[in-house]
Amino acid sequence: MAHMPYQRTAVRLLLAVVSCVSISPAQQARTAPPPAILEIYRDPVKPAKMVEYARIEGEAALACTRAGTWPYLTLQAITGPQVEVWYVEGFDSYASVEHSSGAFIRNAALGSELNRLMDAKANLVGDARVVFAHYRDDLSSNMELVQPRARFFTVTLVTVRPGHEREFEEIHRTLKLLRQKAGAADNRVVYQIASGMPKNIYLIFSAHRSLQDAGIALDPAVDDYTLDVDESTRNRLDDYTRVAVQSSETWLFSVNPAMSNPAGEWIADDPEFWRSSPPLQRQAPPKKAAESPR
Repeated sequence: MAHMPYQRTAVRLLLAVVSCVSISPAQQARTAPPPAILEIYRDPVKPAKMVEYARIEGEAALACTRAGTWPYLTLQAITGPQVEVWYVEGFDSYASVEHSSGAFIRNAALGSELNRLMDAKANLVGDARVVFAHYRDDLSSNMELVQPRARFFTVTLVTVRPGHEREFEEIHRTLKLLRQKAGAADNRVVYQIASGMPKNIYLIFSAHRSLQDAGIALDPAVDDYTLDVDESTRNRLDDYTRVAVQSSETWLFSVNPAMSNPAGEWIADDPEFWRSSPPLQRQAPPKKAAESPR
């Protein structure tokens, strides 16, 4: 990612309520599993600094694209206490995380350029945070994280009371089983923090194709027992929620193409949306100079 590796070189040189959307069973069956590990670089942008910040990060994304670095998705917060930008990379192992830094170590010119851009944005941001999170297949739907034509994400940060992780996880295992039995669409992708934030925090991502879809999904994250369940199951889930959940906060994000280094399959799924991304900007033919009148 533009941020993690180039911050590592400088010091070492980068998603969702429990919600349902209209997704066909065929779509669910053909999706790839989400990455086992997410590396998230959280960048808090100071008020009135977003325009200049976006310009600098666009240059960083272009530099990473030219160098062929690991793909990353950039999410810009629409809601929350301040403007925050998340740079999200997915890996199948920590060995892959380590391998992804190779391009920055081997390419001195890239490292120098990204260090320059890091210095340029120093006064535009607060203290960044780096997070690793592990995919929880047992709590998630079978949808991929970055779904075709996804342009918005809701991300719910659930803080579980220490020692009550079992009850919280039982809620989501039960909901997953009930939705599978009912054939109901399920858009949840659940990660648990492994490092960089307390480990009793879970991130629940949901991808959406429009702001309208995302807005409809903005319902309470842990009280969403909308399926037909018997009273005893409903009471048990309610009891688990009261015991296990300390707090829950949902943020709405938009995908920012110009600050991303997208994977090829994301572009293929939605080329019009990714038109402003660095890979497609590189491919655009140069504009012809206007001919001077004779």
